[in-house]
Amino acid sequence: MTRRRLATAAGRLLVLAVTVAAVVVLARTVDGADLAQRLREADPRWIAAAALASLVPIAGNVASMTALTPVRLPVGWTTLVWLATSFANLLTPSSTGGVALTVRYLQQRGMAVAAALATIGVVQSTSALVSGALVLGGLVTAGRALAPAEVPWPVLLVVVLAAAALAGVLRASRRAREVVRARVVAPLRELWPRMRRVLTSPGRLLVALAGHVAVPLGFAVTLACAVRAAGEASPPLLLLVLVVVGSSAVTVAVPVPGGVGASEAALTAGLVAVGVAPAAALSAALLHRFLTFWVRVPPAWAALLWLRRRRFV
Repeated sequence: MTRRRLATAAGRLLVLAVTVAAVVVLARTVDGADLAQRLREADPRWIAAAALASLVPIAGNVASMTALTPVRLPVGWTTLVWLATSFANLLTPSSTGGVALTVRYLQQRGMAVAAALATIGVVQSTSALVSGALVLGGLVTAGRALAPAEVPWPVLLVVVLAAAALAGVLRASRRAREVVRARVVAPLRELWPRMRRVLTSPGRLLVALAGHVAVPLGFAVTLACAVRAAGEASPPLLLLVLVVVGSSAVTVAVPVPGGVGASEAALTAGLVAVGVAPAAALSAALLHRFLTFWVRVPPAWAALLWLRRRRFV
């Protein structure tokens, strides 16, 4: 095994160990009886609202994909593909199964593998830009919502120092600059012609932006309804956007299929950080994951079987 693979494996094991430790600490902190009672007494009206809100991210993903793909994608089939990715991601870590399924679908629609991968790159890049803007708004909201004593200054200091250290390494190391050019700059140059086509089409751009905004906001509204169902007041929506984006990053980083355990721990920790009681945060996180992931597994499996039978993937 090469040094690079050893370093990657060590990093993943470290993240996994930290996640397991967080789950253990959380389990010892939260009273199991209190959690069970909260789940039994959850407000069914807010659960229904959360269930409806959990459908918004699917619609957003379908809208952005159809708008940014150069070939015509039927909305119904594309919706089934996005649903099927929930099952594929359960079997593979870091959402690689969902990406492979999407590539296969685009191939069946007449696109070459390189073009399909480039299209997915465009979708993910524009989604990252929109999510970054929402996260910035969440940070501004956090600064206004929290008292100076409540702001996690050590965490912010670590982030600033890490960014400064990264900038210093890039400035001093020629090897690091070459890696950035090869893995970041070159792919962006290849994607730019397709991105320029989207940016010069107002209709496609509007649909794509609406879809990208709908995904994190839909997850945040679902989480807000879950918090209300658990009997707590919901934090500001942009703060919940920070929570869901952060939990998504953890899910991708931890080498566990579907982010099982890691996502729940990250959501709970994020809710506690924005002022939700630990027991309510855990029950809200579990409800959120049930509605946005677990409840989709049976229909996602059926959708995948149907798509394969029809040779759409």
